[in-house]
Amino acid sequence: MRAMTIVGSALVPCLCVVSCSRHDAATQVTAAPTTTGAAVISTARIPFVVGLTVDLAVGEPVGDYESLHVIDSISPERYRIVRSGEVPDGSGGLIDVQVVRTVRTEDQRSARAMRHYFHTGDPEEFAGTTPGVSAAFVNDLRRTGKSELTFLDVGEVFGVPQVRRTLSGTLARVEPQPVPVPVLVNGQVVQLPAIHAKGNLSDGTTTEDFELYVLDDSDNPIVLRKRGPGFSASVVKIEFPEPPGVRDSIETKLAAKQPVDVYGVYFSFNRANIRAQSEPVLREIAGVLKKNPSWHLRIDGHTDNIGGDAANLDLSRRRAASVKDALVRRFGIDASRLTTGGYGASSPKDRNDTPEGRARNRRVELRRE
Repeated sequence: MRAMTIVGSALVPCLCVVSCSRHDAATQVTAAPTTTGAAVISTARIPFVVGLTVDLAVGEPVGDYESLHVIDSISPERYRIVRSGEVPDGSGGLIDVQVVRTVRTEDQRSARAMRHYFHTGDPEEFAGTTPGVSAAFVNDLRRTGKSELTFLDVGEVFGVPQVRRTLSGTLARVEPQPVPVPVLVNGQVVQLPAIHAKGNLSDGTTTEDFELYVLDDSDNPIVLRKRGPGFSASVVKIEFPEPPGVRDSIETKLAAKQPVDVYGVYFSFNRANIRAQSEPVLREIAGVLKKNPSWHLRIDGHTDNIGGDAANLDLSRRRAASVKDALVRRFGIDASRLTTGGYGASSPKDRNDTPEGRARNRRVELRRE
């Protein structure tokens, strides 16, 4: 068996939870900002829809990789998350891990226990728990500035997952108003409003510090950042399906001869292999090309600065070539309409000294020729 969390190694044991409430899939992430201090906080909502993908960046000495959490199905009673990651094994190889969790609507509404450890041998559902926080937790912080929380500290003993500690206590809100947390949402940097809470949880013998930044939306309380015993993680990207023709879509930008930074193409760690979660955006690009048969595209890859310049340049070019190959082989696009290149780490969009900045720099760029 293989756990999603490798004890003492790379993949952080956390999942950003989304709720069972439904929002309009066409919700725009740039609507009606408000100002708090020097930051502009978006008031738009992140829709809870099938295909909603939350991407956590994990930084390690061997490099960065991504842990993806995808909403696979939704019903009135529960929703289902597929979580996947390709974890460096320390010897140049990768461990491909995928696990599934089902969360009851009732628990997402009112549960006070967090169990965010996933193991391939576990049942899909743990009644009475959520992998993040519930609506009740957020509503308590809003009303009273504090909320009770129980954290199930789960680990492996001889390969079998066990609850090692049950830590309980109170987390208190740090600031009275939402604080901005920058996240790349459908390719745009958005300052999402977050409730910042900190506190100590204890089992009566040991006490641990916890800190959470939770999206200020009780219908969809995504945990944007979290820190606790043996784990820390930050959401760097959120992707969700948008209908054709919305502002800033791939087709709209290409029609205006604007370059398009695409973040929905996911590659294996330090490789050009395209992961299965890239299917929606590849299908979108192919659809745009079929709809506009006279268009020719240039595809360029970009990397962060982890590794040498020559290696990054080569990787960026190979990743662009992989995108072209997928469009030609899987979607029937004429190869003569596509050219490829790469810039390595030479054209960053953000800083390279944080996991969030490096995630923004790793991208595929499209241009009409």
